[in-house]
Amino acid sequence: MNKYSRFIASSISALAITVPAQAYADGFYIGAGAYQANAEQGSFDDDDVVPALFAGYNLIDSNIFMLSGELGYYDLGGYNGDALGQTYDIDASAFTLAAVGYLPIGPFFEVYAKAGVAFTSIDIEINDSKNDADGEEFFGGIGASVDVLDTIDIYAEYLMFDTDIDTSIAGVGVRFAF
Repeated sequence: MNKYSRFIASSISALAITVPAQAYADGFYIGAGAYQANAEQGSFDDDDVVPALFAGYNLIDSNIFMLSGELGYYDLGGYNGDALGQTYDIDASAFTLAAVGYLPIGPFFEVYAKAGVAFTSIDIEINDSKNDADGEEFFGGIGASVDVLDTIDIYAEYLMFDTDIDTSIAGVGVRFAF
């Protein structure tokens, strides 16, 4: 877990240095959502409902294209049960650093793509044999959002994580811009 603390501290420091010092948070946003997580490996295939949190900053904001940098936390699920006579217990989560490119379609709707690095923590226990599959992995996905009010968006997205177990999440949530 020390690796994640260093990642978060480094990311916050980088944002503090690169984001212009302003008395207001113009361009900053936060969000949260509920996701349906799915994990597969061999005969193992399970689902879980999980939360996610993120914060970002709009680096480029025009009427044609928007680009953001984003930090996030995604719970990738907790799974337990039996498959082919084996008992399994898997817990997975990821801290992320991503670039998000938005394409506005009309005044209230936008589509986007998200890609970056996920610092994953995966604890696997099969028949009382424990294994950690922590690492830095690629993740990416697509989404769409609707502008409800000027500073509130409702979004839906699908993300895939390139982990030791095939992990994907699909969900909806809300994003608040400042």
